[in-house]
Amino acid sequence: MTVPSRIAILVAIVLAIVLVGAVVEPALGPLVLGADLVLVALCLIEGARLGRLAVTARREEGQRYQLGREAEFVYCIENRSAAALNVRIRQAWPSSIDAAERSVTVRVEPGETVRTALLGTPRRRGRITLPAAQVDISSPIGLAVRRWNLEPGAPVCVYPELQTLYQYDLLRSRRALTQLGIHRSRMLGAGWEFEQLRDYMPDDDYRDVNWKATARRRKPMTNVYVAEKSRDILLCLDCGRMMGNPVGEGTALDRAVDASVMLAHVANRQGDRVGLALFRESVDLFLRPKTGMAAVHRIIEELVDAAPETVFPSYSELVAALRTGHKRRSLVFLFTDLNDPQLVSDLARVMPLLSVRHVVVVVNLRDPLLDRVGSGPAGDREAIFRVLAARRLASERDAHSRELVKRGVQVLEADADSLTMAVINSYLAVKMRQLL
Repeated sequence: MTVPSRIAILVAIVLAIVLVGAVVEPALGPLVLGADLVLVALCLIEGARLGRLAVTARREEGQRYQLGREAEFVYCIENRSAAALNVRIRQAWPSSIDAAERSVTVRVEPGETVRTALLGTPRRRGRITLPAAQVDISSPIGLAVRRWNLEPGAPVCVYPELQTLYQYDLLRSRRALTQLGIHRSRMLGAGWEFEQLRDYMPDDDYRDVNWKATARRRKPMTNVYVAEKSRDILLCLDCGRMMGNPVGEGTALDRAVDASVMLAHVANRQGDRVGLALFRESVDLFLRPKTGMAAVHRIIEELVDAAPETVFPSYSELVAALRTGHKRRSLVFLFTDLNDPQLVSDLARVMPLLSVRHVVVVVNLRDPLLDRVGSGPAGDREAIFRVLAARRLASERDAHSRELVKRGVQVLEADADSLTMAVINSYLAVKMRQLL
């Protein structure tokens, strides 16, 4: 549709004010009315001309957005007409995206294609549908504006935070993983076998240099070794009601997803096979352990849409699925919440069926609110009750953890900030002790 521009509206307001003055000077009336008619005619003519121009706009898709990281939402404008145009993109943002600006204006010359962007920070993982963006085009005269809405397009896919994966690869090549909080230990008794010969890199260990190949090829060559045996790692994520509890800017499940993505990447770099299970009342997804970056990417894609639901998780369904669908001995990381006594009782009842065959690590995200209330001041009677209730819940949680340990299950508790590194170090400790 065509609408008058701000300039046209401003001129119309000025003419209206002058028309009021026609009460004092009647001769101004016909002049003002004539000017109004000319303004309307010019707006209609320019609007009709804008409507015939070949101008297209679209939002580019296929970009990877990461949770909590500022990203560009790119729009492509193509002007196939013979006139220079001013184009304004106005985007309404959903509540799950923080953005300082809602619009951007660019000048597009004849025959030119321009890419422009608005900055936004996704605050929720998953697929987010953006409202249709509004496009305004106007000529340099600017009396009329042609306006239309873009097609909404495909939902924006917001991935878990992946920057740590790139940082891990960089620090791993520099042998500086302690900067991430990863404590590497030597795996006693582990066998290694030759995989390939490649050019020497500055970060390679001098002990891996193949001197005979270096002499033959007259350039430094390095031996690349791999572990003799790959292990199976299973990531099992509880998507029930307790995992929807808020933790920081996200939920407990968001933290579990971040830790799972990092663990899958590290395990793949260690040569292990990684699988994934998502469960609620039943097992919604089961990916058998595989090796390679393709398997890691598949896990990341599946975790994008993982969301908690207000249902009780069934640990018995998970155990049954693993016992029938995956009989190879594996390291199982179960991300769940131990703050519900009934759920912990169910977990303790079925875990021995799983721990007989597999090494099981139950990962529990410590509730910061519970710890804060339990250690906080008790200034009045109501505060005393809150503190006592928090301490009782914490005591019950510790008792449940001890019960799981008695049944042959490892329990890993960590706060939100240290969860990922605690999981990685637990994985490396299991490998070092060769429990698989």
